[in-house]
Amino acid sequence: MIRYYSIFGIALIGLAAVFFVGSGLLAQEIEIKTEDGIPVVYNPKEPVLLPNMPSRVTLVEDLRLGEPDENQNYPFSTLSWFVVDDDENIIMVDNEEGCFKVFDKTGGFLRSFSRRGQGPGELQNVSFLTLIEGKIIGAVDPPNHRFYHFSPDGECLKQVELGEYWRVERVKCDSQGFLYANFVTVNRVEEEVSFTVDLIKFDAEFSPITTLGSFEVSRKRNEVNMTEKRFGYDLRNDDVLVWGINTDYVMNLVNSDGKVIRRIAKDYDPVKFTDKDRETYYRFQFGDRVLPPEIKLNYPRHYYPYNYLFCDDQGRIFVRTNNQDEQGNFFFDVFDSEGRCFAKFALPWVEMPCVVKKDKLYSIKIDRNELPLLRRYWMVWE
Repeated sequence: MIRYYSIFGIALIGLAAVFFVGSGLLAQEIEIKTEDGIPVVYNPKEPVLLPNMPSRVTLVEDLRLGEPDENQNYPFSTLSWFVVDDDENIIMVDNEEGCFKVFDKTGGFLRSFSRRGQGPGELQNVSFLTLIEGKIIGAVDPPNHRFYHFSPDGECLKQVELGEYWRVERVKCDSQGFLYANFVTVNRVEEEVSFTVDLIKFDAEFSPITTLGSFEVSRKRNEVNMTEKRFGYDLRNDDVLVWGINTDYVMNLVNSDGKVIRRIAKDYDPVKFTDKDRETYYRFQFGDRVLPPEIKLNYPRHYYPYNYLFCDDQGRIFVRTNNQDEQGNFFFDVFDSEGRCFAKFALPWVEMPCVVKKDKLYSIKIDRNELPLLRRYWMVWE
C-alpha cells in the first residue's frame, strides 16, 4: 500500500508523525577563526539561535512506500539504494529482482528496467546509485566491475569498466562529471587483516585524479569490528565537497579545484556504548544466530562523534550523530551553508535519511525482520 498525503492534509495529520525541536541557546556562541589561511567555524554542543534563521523543524510524514497493497503485493522486494531526480521521481534498485524501479512523487509506479545478468546494461548486485546532471542514473555494480549510466527511461547510455577500482563505494558526481568515492584495499598478513580506505576524486572514466583523505584500520582474522571508522562525505549543489572522518567532529569543505575553503568543527560529549547498544548491534547484524566461540566481537567504549552526513539542495549539511533522546532516537545536527549548527531533529535508529530535496526528507527504514520501507517527510521550518 502507498500512503500519500497532500500538503493540504498536513494540518489534519498534525504533529503526530514526528516532532523535534532544535534547541537554540542564546548563552552559546559560534566562533569563526582563521587557521593557516582557512576559516574554521567552531560550533558549541547545542544548536545556536541565529538572526533571521529557523531554530526548529517539524517532520510530517506524507509518503510511505513499501507496504503491501490490498492483494498483499509489495512494490519492491529489497531496497538497496535510491535517488530522487529533479522531477521528484524516486529511482530505486531492487537487487533481489535484479532491476530498477521508478515511482513518481506521489508514489505511483512508473516503470522498471534492466535485468539480472552479465551482459551490457545488466545487473548483478548494485551497491550504490548517484545522479549525473540531475537526471542520468549512475549505478555501481561491483560483481560486474562496472559503473553504468542509464537514461531516465532506462536506456543504458554508457558502462565504464571499473578495473582495479571495482570495490568503490558511495559514488558522488559533480556538475563537471568528476566522481568522488571510497576505495578499500584489503591486506592479509598471517592472522591480521588490515584495510586502507581512501577518498578519491576520479574523472568520468574512473581514472584517479587525487586522493583527498586516507586512513587504516586492522583486526585479527577471527575478530569483527561492530562499529566502523569511516568517511562521511557528500557534494553540495555548488560542487563543494563536504567530507570528514567520523573519529572527529570536523568537516572539510573543498572546492572543485581541490582547495579547502572552510572547516566546520563541533563540540560534543562522548556517548558511552552500553550493554543495551551491544544487544541492538548484535541483533541487527546477526539476528538470532549464535556465533562460533572463536569469533570475537569488538565493541567500542564510546560511539564515534557522528555516523554519516549528507547535504540538501540548499547547501545545508545534515549530520547523524550518536546522541539520543529519551526514546532512543538519534539526533541529526543541521548546519547552514556557512557551517553554523542552527537546529536538530531525531529519528529512530532503524531509519536512515539520506536525501533532502525541496524541503522533503527521504528515509529508508531498515528492520531485519521486515521488508524495507521508504518514508518521506515534509520539513517545516520555524
